[in-house]
Amino acid sequence: MEVQFYFCNSDSRVINKNIIEGQKFEGQARDEVDVMAPVVIFDTSEILLYNYAYIPQLRRYYYVTNRVSLREGLFQVTFSVDVLMSFRGDISQLVAVADKQSMAENGDEYIDDSSLVAEAVMFQTVYNFPNGFNSNGEFILITAG
Repeated sequence: MEVQFYFCNSDSRVINKNIIEGQKFEGQARDEVDVMAPVVIFDTSEILLYNYAYIPQLRRYYYVTNRVSLREGLFQVTFSVDVLMSFRGDISQLVAVADKQSMAENGDEYIDDSSLVAEAVMFQTVYNFPNGFNSNGEFILITAG
């Protein structure tokens, strides 16, 4: 089974990942292959340099989740499917209505998605005027705003 390895430095929640191309390696699947989490054995230590992969036979992108050294130079690699990157073409063509939004980077605070919690906070400040406002004595000034 051919596997194209990459180095990925993007957040897992990003659809179009920023990946740096690495190398192609031939690996051997031990038994049947789980499409969601394949396990492949490689006869090279160069796979340790990468954290992301594409398996053309399965037509999916994967995170490298585990590496086990079976003996010197022989490694068993466990992958986990990256659904967002694997199906990014289909996802980008979807027409959707967003129910919630994230304010992390480019959210819009003027879109009411009922997740903004407003809190009424009462605070009181007392200022003393030693001579009062005029000759009649003391006054209480209350403002709300």
